Amino acid sequence: ILEEMGKTYKERNKVYGDNYKNVGNVMKCLFPDGVVLKTPEEFNRWHLFELIIVKLTRFANGGLLHKDSIHDAAVYAAMIESLITEQSTKIEGEAK
Repeated sequence: ILEEMGKTYKERNKVYGDNYKNVGNVMKCLFPDGVVLKTPEEFNRWHLFELIIVKLTRFANGGLLHKDSIHDAAVYAAMIESLITEQSTKIEGEAK
């Protein structure tokens, strides 16, 4: 199992490089004052947002040619929109 994991890492690293080391710098630029998350809904949106950043940085590292990364980013964006819509609908329902 560990050997297979090592092979997967080597294959992905050929395409993305050490991308996981870039995400922190991007997040620091986007949120220089940090981020405060309190609710499960906020954590869910943040999680998907981070995945978008990972996919965008991978896309950049892949020479702006790695279709899987950009497709994944679009899917995560749609998932965030669904969470926002769901929360808005819930808030509107509670206001009635």
